[in-house]
Order: sequence, then structure tokens, then C-alpha cells
Amino acid sequence: MVNIGVIGCGYWGPNLIRNFHQNPDSCVKKVSDLREGRLEFIKGLYPDIETVSDASSIINDASIDAVVIATPVVTHKDLAIQAMRSGKHVFIEKPMTESTASAIEIVEEAKKLNKIVAVGHIFQFAPAVTALKREIDNGTLGKVFHYSSQRINLGPPKTTVDVVWDLAPHDLSIVLYLFNEFPHKVIARGSSNLWEGYVDNAHILLDFPSGKTAHIHLSWLSSKKTRRTLVFGENGNFEYDETLPDDKKVIFYDKGIDNRLNAKDNVALKYGEGEVRPIEVIKGEPLALEVGAFITAIKTGVPSINDGVIGMEVVKILEQATKSMIGK
Repeated sequence: MVNIGVIGCGYWGPNLIRNFHQNPDSCVKKVSDLREGRLEFIKGLYPDIETVSDASSIINDASIDAVVIATPVVTHKDLAIQAMRSGKHVFIEKPMTESTASAIEIVEEAKKLNKIVAVGHIFQFAPAVTALKREIDNGTLGKVFHYSSQRINLGPPKTTVDVVWDLAPHDLSIVLYLFNEFPHKVIARGSSNLWEGYVDNAHILLDFPSGKTAHIHLSWLSSKKTRRTLVFGENGNFEYDETLPDDKKVIFYDKGIDNRLNAKDNVALKYGEGEVRPIEVIKGEPLALEVGAFITAIKTGVPSINDGVIGMEVVKILEQATKSMIGK
């Protein structure tokens, strides 16, 4: 049994608490938050969980094996390093930190102390993304060329980060997982339209060492939620739409039909779709799967797919994209 302490129970914290509480291999011992009302809310849901206002009560508790950090991003590094130095593994909500330098510190400390670090890149555990990864690794697309995604929704009424830091961690974690490599070139363009002082519409372009490319469009300019991803290869392409039912989430389109090249004059010229078939998506709650992977990593000592390294690389791209947008 892995004993868990959770620091932060605002918007996302209760979801983490619920999944660690339900996992048969973990036990949530303590939860901390600076707001008494949030602690009362958790206590009402889970009377058996101890609630405290001071995070150090969790960090210094010898009975706790792992700390889950769901606090503002600027606090992540210090809490994570304190927890690891107290002998604990850490799960950090995305983005991992507010800077590459801070992310590197966490990764290096984890390596030195032999601790597991996982970052809350939940879409790496989305069943549809798992299906995409399976098909790509099995060679369905042949050589993979390009990744393209749109992540669009109405922006928050109040924010301390722009659309890139808000939405891009999801798509970046997906493309790094699918491609199994990190980009060597990042270019981004963004504009501020409705959220004064914050970029609310952005495009990120990534070039990878293997020759693969990616384009990610992020926007707060539409109330219509869009979650659409395309992956192109020599044998066709996948279309993934997270808003659709499981049996329609991932569709494979083969290379299609095109008789225009070297066609005889007496033949009707045409091109279009060839085989179109849905890809099997095995149901499962992404957060439950992510929590299970963290517990397994602690027990086996083998890092999970959302480890500190991929978390660090996501932050690095976010920083590079920001610098590219402001021309530095």
C-alpha cells in the first residue's frame, strides 16, 4: 500500500484525491490547503482523510510515501524538492514548473535521490491516444510525417497565463509521446485579441531530428470546444477527435484513390477517400490510469510514460514558444 499526501485541493485536487482514494494500492492519508473552506469540502467527502493547512505536515510525515502537488505552478519546484528530500516520490500537476531551469532542478534531484517523478499529462493516458500510439508503433501509418492539432475553447474569465501555457501542455505531451523524440526547433506566433495583455490565439511549429514536423493551434476565441488531431504518414492518416464517442474518436484513412496521374483520356478523373475504418479504443478513465501508472512506478522503480523528463521537455518548449512569440 502506497500512502499518499495531497497538497492543494482547488479545482483539480479533488479529482486526484478521488482517484488515489479509489485505487486499491494507495491510501490518501492527508490533504492540505491554505483555504479552510476547501478542507471542509474534502472532509465532507472523505471523513477518514486528515486535513491540514500546513503542507509541511505532509512533507515531514514519515508514514507518507508520495506527495501529490496540485498547487499554483510557481510553488511546484520548492514543494517537489522538499518532498523528495524528505524521502518521498512526487506527482506534479502540469505544467511541471514555470521555467526550464526549475524543471531541470527537479529532474536532477530525483535522479540523485532515486525518486519517481510523474507529471500530470493526463492525455498520455487517454484511451484514444493509447490507440494512436499502438497503431503508430505497429506501423499502420508506415513512416510518420506530420502531426497537426487544434485545441480551442472559450478562455477563462481570469487568468495569470496565456493560451500557450494553459492549453499547449496537453498537445505537447501527446506529440512527444507519439513521436518518442523531442524537437530541435520551435517557432511560435501569437496574438492578443480579447484577453488584453495575454496571447489568446497561437500557432506552434515543431521540427524533430527525424524529419517529422508538428503544428499546434491553440485559441480562446471560440465557445465551440474543438479537440481535433491529425497524424499523417506514408500509408494514410489518423483523425482523432476527443469530443466524439469512443467508437468514432479515432479514424484511419488510407492513402485514398487517385487516378489522375497517367490516366487515359477516356477515363473519368477522380480522387478521394479509400478505406476508412474506426480504430478500437479501449475504455478507461484517463486519470485513474495515470494514477495507477504512478503507483506502479513507485512499486517497480521504473518511470512511467509521464515522467519528469517529458515534463521538463514540455516546459522547455513552452519557454521557447514564448520567446519566439515575443521575438527574443
